[in-house]
Amino acid sequence: MTSSRTRALVVLLASVGLVACAGDAEAPRAALKEDAPLLTAGPVVFGADGLTPPLSIPPFAGASVALWATAEPGVCFSLASLVDFQGRRWVDRREAGPYCLDCGVRTSLAQEEALFVLSGGGGFAPHEGFTVRFGLMACETLTPSSRGAAPRLRLDWRPRPEAPTMRGLLRLRFLVSRHSLLFRQPGRQRELLERLNDELAEAGLGVTLAASVELPDAAPEARFWVTELSELSALVARAPPALDATVDVVFAGCLRYDDPFFGPPVSVEGFTPRVGGGAGPASAVFMPGLRCDGFGTDPANAPVETSARVLAHELGHFLGLYHSVETDGTPDLLDDTGEQNIMNPHPSRAGARGWSPSQRRQMLSHPWVSRVSDPE
Repeated sequence: MTSSRTRALVVLLASVGLVACAGDAEAPRAALKEDAPLLTAGPVVFGADGLTPPLSIPPFAGASVALWATAEPGVCFSLASLVDFQGRRWVDRREAGPYCLDCGVRTSLAQEEALFVLSGGGGFAPHEGFTVRFGLMACETLTPSSRGAAPRLRLDWRPRPEAPTMRGLLRLRFLVSRHSLLFRQPGRQRELLERLNDELAEAGLGVTLAASVELPDAAPEARFWVTELSELSALVARAPPALDATVDVVFAGCLRYDDPFFGPPVSVEGFTPRVGGGAGPASAVFMPGLRCDGFGTDPANAPVETSARVLAHELGHFLGLYHSVETDGTPDLLDDTGEQNIMNPHPSRAGARGWSPSQRRQMLSHPWVSRVSDPE
């Protein structure tokens, strides 16, 4: 069992049975009971069209649900259909690219395994029940694919109760390479954590540092793409086994996004491999420590306030948030979220500040966020 699978399983022990349907049937209307048996669905096979059979989630008491989808090694897939109990289609096809731009509920492409955290809002009410199908995607081109060697997919799920008066707490583990100013600098790490908590306070989220691990032999540069994450995975592999329900934050060297279709490689302020982290290859947040322009080999001296804002932005991605507006002008689906928000594609800009109520709801829905009561 992989470490990411183990971590996901810890938070999904409350999984209950799924119903595999013969067609696009509505979800069962019988409400989930608190004492429901702890069952999981058996694996389903992607059909000749590259789609799984429909899988129905029954009504449940809560506001959001985490779906844990596990495929076989080397298999990429996406959410191909999402139909609520009224028959409204929120996702109606596989869309080429790393995530679905035109879907009513936006989700990202997955590689081998992934968490899909679905929260209510904009008319979508997951607690009323819904039906999903998953579809194969070509890892090399990010386009819909048909079945090859009959790969299988397993789906488990866990509902999460609504807690409007609660705040959230997220555990972090710093993996610090020698290329970062944080290397062997516990005081600077504490300062970053303090500034990070300041940035996240409006979202109702706090963070704690569970551990800090040194990576003295980490490579000075890592190149990556949506599904080519081997160099990022190699950085994480240098650390001890992952901690349960804890986000790894890797302070690396130079980070270059190397798009094989729209090159050349470009340096990034930060990177999260998949919106909605917690499972799959290189499931972590990555922050650069070196400049990529070749001028000098010393760690980049970024102000701690700027690093905290960028890290808060990347944690937003890990917890399921997309950009407030994409670089091509496509806006976020959250109707209360403006462009000049911390989830702007350029979070280090002065105007990119603050969180919307919908962003708070999405972040607190992630199963790795533990909830604590607001102080009276």
